[in-house]
Amino acid sequence: MSVEVGEGDLLRLQVLATAAGVGEPDGDSFAELLSSTLHRGIIESYKTAGLAWPPDPAGADAGSGARDDKPADDGPARRTGTQTSRGVALVAAALATIVLIVGSYAGHWTWTGLTQNGQVWDWLQLLLLPVAIGTFPLWLRFSGEMSPSRRQALGAAVLAFTAFVLAGYLVPLTWTGFRGHTLWNWLTLVVLPITITTATVWPKTGRSFRPAYRAAAGALGVAWIVTVIGGYAGHWAWTGYPGNTLWEWVQLLLAPIAIATFVVPELIKLVAGNVADDVQE
Repeated sequence: MSVEVGEGDLLRLQVLATAAGVGEPDGDSFAELLSSTLHRGIIESYKTAGLAWPPDPAGADAGSGARDDKPADDGPARRTGTQTSRGVALVAAALATIVLIVGSYAGHWTWTGLTQNGQVWDWLQLLLLPVAIGTFPLWLRFSGEMSPSRRQALGAAVLAFTAFVLAGYLVPLTWTGFRGHTLWNWLTLVVLPITITTATVWPKTGRSFRPAYRAAAGALGVAWIVTVIGGYAGHWAWTGYPGNTLWEWVQLLLAPIAIATFVVPELIKLVAGNVADDVQE
């Protein structure tokens, strides 16, 4: 039998050997030191396990029986039960939602109020904001741990949604309700929550701002400036910018980002003191 000993344990054994006088004329050998150390460790392990010392065959069998009598760890079973309950709840919620939607549009259930949201744009206003706020921070923090297939699936979903939006404008698909909504409306619907989430979560991810990220942010910034110039100077109606003053821009972008990034953290420090920092430490 061979035992692998780490560098730290070797250093501790060397100190112990020096203290025990190993190598001196009247001292023990290193093998004897190891044997006695192992012997004492076994005795302490027996005492910790509640076993009698010295052991005998009957005692060993009793100890084995005592271990067998201990209840098994039900952690995996409990986790499995929790996952099953969660899956059942999700399926039930999905079925209830489908029944409500079908009943509202096919059965004309006016009490649901869903028939008033007759277009995809109305549903996006209802669902896209909580989905973006709930999932985008997870992607920012844990995208590095995602499997390639899952990242590809998310990328494909984003591309499919983009193609769907373009089709809604260009075909056009009137039932989507996209036509008539300008770039300003999309900024309010999508870009604002994602921008606020990124500004809030990014410092907690520990990521470095890579050159690719800088290039992407720069390209988006340039594209936005072009739309601003074209919207106001070139009267691009599809931007929805004409008629919106500096105050509307502050309400749309600067105020929420500043509040989420600077005001809220300072208020937390003012109200809670250093409690948040102490908890993190």
